[in-house]
Amino acid sequence: MTFKIQLSVVAAAALLASGAYAGDMADACTAALEADGRDPSGCTCLEEEVTADAALQEEFLTLGEIADPAERYASASDAAKAAMDKCTR
Repeated sequence: MTFKIQLSVVAAAALLASGAYAGDMADACTAALEADGRDPSGCTCLEEEVTADAALQEEFLTLGEIADPAERYASASDAAKAAMDKCTR
């Protein structure tokens, strides 16, 4: 679950920073996870899941404002959790 929580933070930050341009979210996610020594293989998948759904884009922006990682994951909708679960290993 820690990886999923961190990935949601990265995704939300990338959306805020990039304006959700194609590829930017995955690139930001990959850079952040590689810097932490983590597996970034789910980043492209997460970008595809989030950018394909305007509601998820908005939700990930909102989730990015929650400072506590556990609270952030707990606050995610079932759809957001499903995207994180689908794309993380």
